[in-house]
Amino acid sequence: MPDRTFVPGSTDPMNNVNMIDIPVNVGVIKCGKEVMLYDSGWNQTDYHKMTGTEHWSPLSKQIEQIGFKASQVSKIVIGHGHWDHAGSLDEFPNAVLYVQREELKGIEWALNYPNPHISAVNDSPGGCMRTPACGYPVKTLNAIYGKVLSGKAMIVDGEYEVLPGVKIHPAFRAHTAGSQLLEVPTAIGKLVFGSDAYSSWEGIRDWMIANPQQTDTVQQFLAYEKCYKITGGYQNCVAAHEPLSYSDKYPLTKNFWNGPNDSRLAEVTLAPGERTRKP
Repeated sequence: MPDRTFVPGSTDPMNNVNMIDIPVNVGVIKCGKEVMLYDSGWNQTDYHKMTGTEHWSPLSKQIEQIGFKASQVSKIVIGHGHWDHAGSLDEFPNAVLYVQREELKGIEWALNYPNPHISAVNDSPGGCMRTPACGYPVKTLNAIYGKVLSGKAMIVDGEYEVLPGVKIHPAFRAHTAGSQLLEVPTAIGKLVFGSDAYSSWEGIRDWMIANPQQTDTVQQFLAYEKCYKITGGYQNCVAAHEPLSYSDKYPLTKNFWNGPNDSRLAEVTLAPGERTRKP
């Protein structure tokens, strides 16, 4: 906040210097008998080699800890198509992907732009680092377009009701060209998931921009405002990379426990009659 380069104590990952832990948060949402995800996290294989990241476990294994099989996941709404938010789509073969048409257009623009300082190339050691259109490596794009080409994708234009009361809201250019939010009614009121449009919960609370890399900051603030209007404040805005996650300082995820390989899971709220999944 504004991004990890400026977080005290953080350094360039290629220098092999200790960095702070910043989580990649994924929403697991049970709606009646359906299980859906907001974002699908990242895929460790390539990125571990680049960053040395230790705290990773396959997302399909993590959701087993709360009693769900990967085959049960029927829908995945990605906030955007970056590698750390759409990186494990291939672990959920039965799930329909919900992605904005504007996101696909933005990906195609970035892939085809000839200037390497602006393009989306993200597969070399260290990734694309500070190039403004980065974040779309080949493995992630294969997973996204694999869903599209196999008929397992819903290409969304703007607002869309996924299930009764569960609504997609466009947040174009709040992080990427086709960023989208997800409104979910729960027992503690409405939640709004924001992926990297809501990269930092503290940023929403304090009206500060998050990662400015591809962001129209006015659109990011309008996405913040959307959560305030829907939920009545900032407490129920679900952030993607909040450093306070899994602590008492971030109330939504304070009811947490450690999963495989020091991954972390938090039970945000239960519908009436639902049993706790916390061990």
